[in-house]
Amino acid sequence: MSAPPPVGTVIDVRLSYGPLLVGAFFNMILFGVLIGQVCGALPEMTTYGYAFLVWGVFSVEVVNTALDMTMLYQPLILDYGAIPDKLPWVFVTQPLCVILVGFPIQLFFIWRIYSLTHNTVVTMGILSFSLVSFGGGAWTTVMVPIVKTFGNLPRLYRSAELWLISAATTDLCIAVTLAVALRNKKTGFTHTDTVVDKIIRLTVQTGMLTALFSVLDVICFVSFKGKTVNFLWNIPLTKLYANCLMSTLNARERLNRSMNPQHSSGQNNFVLSVGGDKVHQDGDTFAANDDFQGTEPQFGIRMTKVVERM
Repeated sequence: MSAPPPVGTVIDVRLSYGPLLVGAFFNMILFGVLIGQVCGALPEMTTYGYAFLVWGVFSVEVVNTALDMTMLYQPLILDYGAIPDKLPWVFVTQPLCVILVGFPIQLFFIWRIYSLTHNTVVTMGILSFSLVSFGGGAWTTVMVPIVKTFGNLPRLYRSAELWLISAATTDLCIAVTLAVALRNKKTGFTHTDTVVDKIIRLTVQTGMLTALFSVLDVICFVSFKGKTVNFLWNIPLTKLYANCLMSTLNARERLNRSMNPQHSSGQNNFVLSVGGDKVHQDGDTFAANDDFQGTEPQFGIRMTKVVERM
Protein backbone atom coordinates (compact mmCIF):
# COMPACT_ATOMS: atom_id res chain seq x y z
CA MET A 1 0.00 0.00 0.00
CA SER A 2 1.42 3.40 -1.02
CA ALA A 3 2.29 6.03 1.55
CA PRO A 4 -0.25 8.81 2.11
CA PRO A 5 0.46 12.17 0.49
CA PRO A 6 2.17 14.77 2.67
CA VAL A 7 -0.12 16.86 4.81
CA GLY A 8 -0.08 20.63 4.33
CA THR A 9 -0.24 23.21 1.63
CA VAL A 10 1.89 22.56 -1.43
CA ILE A 11 3.61 25.72 -2.70
CA ASP A 12 3.92 26.10 -6.47
CA VAL A 13 7.59 26.95 -7.03
CA ARG A 14 6.76 28.61 -10.36
CA LEU A 15 4.71 31.27 -8.59
CA SER A 16 7.00 31.63 -5.60
CA TYR A 17 10.61 31.65 -6.85
CA GLY A 18 9.90 32.04 -10.58
CA PRO A 19 8.95 35.74 -10.49
CA LEU A 20 11.85 36.42 -8.10
CA LEU A 21 14.28 34.85 -10.57
CA VAL A 22 12.95 36.73 -13.63
CA GLY A 23 12.81 40.00 -11.67
CA ALA A 24 16.43 39.49 -10.62
CA PHE A 25 17.39 38.94 -14.29
CA PHE A 26 15.82 42.28 -15.22
CA ASN A 27 17.51 43.89 -12.23
CA MET A 28 20.99 42.72 -13.24
CA ILE A 29 20.53 43.75 -16.87
CA LEU A 30 19.55 47.24 -15.72
CA PHE A 31 22.56 47.24 -13.38
CA GLY A 32 24.82 46.92 -16.42
CA VAL A 33 23.04 49.89 -18.01
CA LEU A 34 23.48 51.85 -14.77
CA ILE A 35 27.25 51.19 -14.70
CA GLY A 36 27.54 52.67 -18.19
CA GLN A 37 25.52 55.73 -17.18
CA VAL A 38 27.59 56.33 -14.05
CA CYS A 39 30.84 56.04 -16.05
CA GLY A 40 29.47 58.56 -18.51
CA ALA A 41 28.64 60.95 -15.68
CA LEU A 42 32.13 60.93 -14.10
CA PRO A 43 33.40 64.02 -16.00
CA GLU A 44 30.29 65.96 -14.92
CA MET A 45 30.63 65.33 -11.17
CA THR A 46 31.82 68.84 -10.42
CA THR A 47 29.77 69.49 -7.29
CA TYR A 48 29.65 67.67 -3.97
CA GLY A 49 25.87 67.40 -4.03
CA TYR A 50 25.87 65.83 -7.48
CA ALA A 51 28.64 63.38 -6.58
CA PHE A 52 27.04 62.48 -3.24
CA LEU A 53 23.67 61.70 -4.86
CA VAL A 54 25.17 59.64 -7.69
CA TRP A 55 27.61 57.64 -5.58
CA GLY A 56 25.08 57.17 -2.80
CA VAL A 57 22.50 55.70 -5.18
CA PHE A 58 25.12 53.61 -6.99
CA SER A 59 26.46 52.16 -3.70
CA VAL A 60 22.97 51.03 -2.68
CA GLU A 61 22.49 49.48 -6.12
CA VAL A 62 25.72 47.48 -5.84
CA VAL A 63 24.60 46.10 -2.48
CA ASN A 64 21.08 45.48 -3.81
CA THR A 65 22.42 43.45 -6.75
CA ALA A 66 24.53 41.27 -4.45
CA LEU A 67 21.58 40.75 -2.09
CA ASP A 68 19.28 39.77 -4.97
CA MET A 69 21.76 37.09 -6.06
CA THR A 70 21.95 35.85 -2.46
CA MET A 71 18.15 35.86 -2.22
CA LEU A 72 17.99 33.39 -5.12
CA TYR A 73 21.08 31.37 -4.25
CA GLN A 74 19.61 30.34 -0.89
CA PRO A 75 16.38 28.63 -2.08
CA LEU A 76 17.66 27.38 -5.44
CA ILE A 77 21.03 26.02 -4.28
CA LEU A 78 21.37 25.83 -0.50
CA ASP A 79 17.78 24.68 0.10
CA TYR A 80 17.40 22.77 -3.17
CA GLY A 81 14.71 20.08 -2.90
CA ALA A 82 13.13 21.52 0.23
CA ILE A 83 9.51 22.62 0.30
CA PRO A 84 9.53 26.26 -0.89
CA ASP A 85 7.67 27.65 2.07
CA LYS A 86 10.05 29.98 3.90
CA LEU A 87 10.94 33.38 2.51
CA PRO A 88 14.67 33.84 1.77
CA TRP A 89 16.34 35.45 4.77
CA VAL A 90 17.50 38.47 2.70
CA PHE A 91 13.98 39.04 1.36
CA VAL A 92 13.65 41.85 3.90
CA THR A 93 16.22 43.91 1.98
CA GLN A 94 14.02 44.20 -1.13
CA PRO A 95 11.52 46.81 0.16
CA LEU A 96 14.35 48.48 2.09
CA CYS A 97 16.48 49.00 -1.04
CA VAL A 98 13.50 50.25 -3.04
CA ILE A 99 12.73 53.04 -0.56
CA LEU A 100 16.42 53.89 0.02
CA VAL A 101 16.85 54.50 -3.73
CA GLY A 102 13.36 55.59 -4.75
CA PHE A 103 12.63 58.13 -2.01
CA PRO A 104 15.66 60.46 -2.54
CA ILE A 105 15.21 60.27 -6.33
CA GLN A 106 11.53 61.17 -5.95
CA LEU A 107 12.59 64.12 -3.78
CA PHE A 108 15.04 65.19 -6.49
CA PHE A 109 12.31 65.29 -9.13
CA ILE A 110 9.85 66.95 -6.75
CA TRP A 111 12.42 69.70 -6.24
CA ARG A 112 12.71 70.00 -10.05
CA ILE A 113 8.93 70.36 -10.27
CA TYR A 114 8.98 73.19 -7.74
CA SER A 115 11.86 74.89 -9.58
CA LEU A 116 9.84 74.75 -12.79
CA THR A 117 6.39 75.67 -11.50
CA HIS A 118 6.82 77.42 -8.13
CA ASN A 119 3.49 75.81 -7.35
CA THR A 120 3.51 74.94 -3.66
CA VAL A 121 0.18 73.10 -3.72
CA VAL A 122 1.19 70.67 -6.49
CA THR A 123 4.65 70.16 -4.98
CA MET A 124 3.35 69.45 -1.48
CA GLY A 125 0.68 67.13 -2.88
CA ILE A 126 3.24 64.97 -4.67
CA LEU A 127 5.57 65.16 -1.66
CA SER A 128 2.81 63.86 0.62
CA PHE A 129 2.34 60.78 -1.60
CA SER A 130 6.10 60.23 -1.58
CA LEU A 131 6.25 60.42 2.22
CA VAL A 132 3.35 57.96 2.51
CA SER A 133 5.18 55.64 0.12
CA PHE A 134 8.33 55.84 2.23
CA GLY A 135 6.34 55.11 5.39
CA GLY A 136 4.57 52.16 3.74
CA GLY A 137 7.90 50.76 2.52
CA ALA A 138 9.41 51.07 5.99
CA TRP A 139 6.34 49.36 7.47
CA THR A 140 6.65 46.52 4.95
CA THR A 141 10.36 46.14 5.76
CA VAL A 142 9.52 45.70 9.43
CA MET A 143 6.74 43.21 8.67
CA VAL A 144 8.77 40.85 6.43
CA PRO A 145 10.77 39.22 9.28
CA ILE A 146 7.48 38.73 11.15
CA VAL A 147 5.78 37.05 8.17
CA LYS A 148 8.70 34.62 7.44
CA THR A 149 6.75 32.25 5.13
CA PHE A 150 4.94 32.43 1.81
CA GLY A 151 1.79 31.21 3.52
CA ASN A 152 1.78 34.29 5.75
CA LEU A 153 2.18 36.77 2.88
CA PRO A 154 -1.43 38.02 3.34
CA ARG A 155 -0.21 39.69 6.54
CA LEU A 156 1.80 42.05 4.31
CA TYR A 157 -1.23 43.25 2.35
CA ARG A 158 -2.01 46.42 4.29
CA SER A 159 1.52 47.75 4.48
CA ALA A 160 2.41 46.70 0.93
CA GLU A 161 -0.76 48.18 -0.57
CA LEU A 162 -0.06 51.49 1.19
CA TRP A 163 3.53 51.43 -0.07
CA LEU A 164 2.94 50.32 -3.66
CA ILE A 165 -0.18 52.37 -4.43
CA SER A 166 1.30 55.60 -3.05
CA ALA A 167 4.60 54.94 -4.88
CA ALA A 168 2.80 54.38 -8.19
CA THR A 169 0.75 57.55 -7.65
CA THR A 170 3.91 59.54 -6.90
CA ASP A 171 5.71 58.28 -10.01
CA LEU A 172 2.73 59.01 -12.27
CA CYS A 173 2.29 62.50 -10.83
CA ILE A 174 6.00 63.30 -11.25
CA ALA A 175 6.09 62.15 -14.89
CA VAL A 176 2.89 63.98 -15.90
CA THR A 177 3.65 67.19 -13.96
CA LEU A 178 7.18 67.47 -15.34
CA ALA A 179 5.98 66.97 -18.91
CA VAL A 180 3.26 69.63 -18.54
CA ALA A 181 5.56 72.08 -16.76
CA LEU A 182 8.29 71.73 -19.37
CA ARG A 183 5.78 72.17 -22.18
CA ASN A 184 4.78 75.51 -20.65
CA LYS A 185 8.45 76.60 -20.80
CA LYS A 186 8.49 76.81 -24.58
CA THR A 187 9.80 80.16 -25.82
CA GLY A 188 8.48 80.31 -29.37
CA PHE A 189 11.93 79.97 -30.93
CA THR A 190 12.47 76.80 -32.93
CA HIS A 191 15.89 75.81 -31.59
CA THR A 192 15.03 76.41 -27.94
CA ASP A 193 11.69 74.64 -28.29
CA THR A 194 13.46 71.66 -29.90
CA VAL A 195 15.63 71.33 -26.80
CA VAL A 196 12.56 71.59 -24.55
CA ASP A 197 10.86 68.86 -26.61
CA LYS A 198 13.91 66.64 -26.10
CA ILE A 199 13.69 67.15 -22.34
CA ILE A 200 9.96 66.35 -22.42
CA ARG A 201 10.57 63.13 -24.38
CA LEU A 202 13.32 62.13 -21.98
CA THR A 203 11.05 62.81 -19.00
CA VAL A 204 8.13 60.85 -20.46
CA GLN A 205 10.25 57.91 -21.62
CA THR A 206 12.11 57.40 -18.33
CA GLY A 207 9.48 58.62 -15.88
CA MET A 208 6.56 56.79 -17.45
CA LEU A 209 8.55 53.55 -17.67
CA THR A 210 9.20 53.72 -13.92
CA ALA A 211 5.57 54.61 -13.30
CA LEU A 212 4.46 51.69 -15.52
CA PHE A 213 6.49 49.21 -13.48
CA SER A 214 5.05 50.69 -10.27
CA VAL A 215 1.49 50.32 -11.58
CA LEU A 216 2.11 46.74 -12.77
CA ASP A 217 3.60 46.00 -9.36
CA VAL A 218 0.36 47.13 -7.71
CA ILE A 219 -1.88 45.28 -10.19
CA CYS A 220 -0.03 41.98 -9.80
CA PHE A 221 0.12 42.33 -6.03
CA VAL A 222 -3.63 42.83 -5.79
CA SER A 223 -4.51 40.24 -8.46
CA PHE A 224 -2.20 37.42 -7.31
CA LYS A 225 -2.44 37.60 -3.54
CA GLY A 226 -0.31 35.06 -1.73
CA LYS A 227 2.07 34.84 -4.72
CA THR A 228 5.25 36.73 -5.60
CA VAL A 229 4.23 37.64 -9.17
CA ASN A 230 4.47 41.36 -8.37
CA PHE A 231 8.21 41.00 -7.68
CA LEU A 232 8.66 40.52 -11.41
CA TRP A 233 8.19 44.32 -11.49
CA ASN A 234 9.18 45.24 -7.94
CA ILE A 235 12.76 43.93 -7.97
CA PRO A 236 13.87 45.99 -11.03
CA LEU A 237 12.29 49.16 -9.59
CA THR A 238 15.48 50.28 -7.81
CA LYS A 239 17.47 50.12 -11.05
CA LEU A 240 14.72 51.92 -12.98
CA TYR A 241 14.76 54.76 -10.44
CA ALA A 242 18.55 54.99 -10.65
CA ASN A 243 18.66 54.85 -14.45
CA CYS A 244 15.92 57.48 -14.65
CA LEU A 245 18.02 59.79 -12.46
CA MET A 246 21.25 59.15 -14.36
CA SER A 247 19.68 59.57 -17.81
CA THR A 248 18.34 62.95 -16.68
CA LEU A 249 21.68 64.09 -15.28
CA ASN A 250 23.68 62.82 -18.26
CA ALA A 251 21.35 64.58 -20.69
CA ARG A 252 22.37 67.97 -19.29
CA GLU A 253 25.69 68.19 -21.11
CA ARG A 254 24.25 66.94 -24.42
CA LEU A 255 21.41 69.43 -24.24
CA ASN A 256 23.75 72.25 -23.21
CA ARG A 257 25.91 71.55 -26.26
CA SER A 258 22.86 71.53 -28.50
CA MET A 259 21.95 75.02 -27.25
CA ASN A 260 25.29 76.53 -28.27
CA PRO A 261 25.72 76.01 -32.05
CA GLN A 262 24.74 78.90 -34.32
CA HIS A 263 21.44 78.53 -36.11
CA SER A 264 19.78 80.50 -38.86
CA SER A 265 16.34 82.05 -38.94
CA GLY A 266 15.91 83.89 -42.21
CA GLN A 267 18.63 86.57 -42.25
CA ASN A 268 18.97 86.66 -38.48
CA ASN A 269 21.45 84.21 -36.95
CA PHE A 270 21.58 83.77 -33.21
CA VAL A 271 23.13 81.62 -30.51
CA LEU A 272 21.39 80.75 -27.29
CA SER A 273 23.70 81.18 -24.35
CA VAL A 274 23.51 78.52 -21.62
CA GLY A 275 23.97 80.35 -18.36
CA GLY A 276 26.24 82.88 -20.10
CA ASP A 277 26.31 86.66 -20.15
CA LYS A 278 26.40 87.30 -23.89
CA VAL A 279 24.37 86.39 -26.94
CA HIS A 280 25.82 86.60 -30.47
CA GLN A 281 23.71 87.64 -33.43
CA ASP A 282 24.83 88.38 -37.00
CA GLY A 283 28.44 88.62 -35.90
CA ASP A 284 27.74 91.20 -33.18
CA THR A 285 27.76 90.72 -29.42
CA PHE A 286 25.08 92.22 -27.24
CA ALA A 287 24.57 92.31 -23.49
CA ALA A 288 22.40 89.49 -22.28
CA ASN A 289 19.95 91.74 -20.51
CA ASP A 290 19.44 93.71 -23.73
CA ASP A 291 18.55 90.81 -25.95
CA PHE A 292 16.99 88.06 -23.93
CA GLN A 293 15.36 87.19 -20.73
CA GLY A 294 16.65 84.17 -18.78
CA THR A 295 14.56 81.78 -16.84
CA GLU A 296 15.66 79.42 -14.11
CA PRO A 297 17.92 76.52 -15.11
CA GLN A 298 15.99 73.30 -15.48
CA PHE A 299 17.84 69.98 -15.51
CA GLY A 300 21.03 71.97 -15.92
CA ILE A 301 19.67 73.92 -18.91
CA ARG A 302 19.06 77.67 -18.74
CA MET A 303 16.15 78.37 -21.06
CA THR A 304 16.51 81.76 -22.74
CA LYS A 305 14.33 83.89 -24.94
CA VAL A 306 16.09 85.77 -27.73
CA VAL A 307 14.68 88.97 -29.17
CA GLU A 308 15.97 89.14 -32.75
CA ARG A 309 16.95 92.55 -34.08
CA MET A 310 15.58 93.26 -37.52
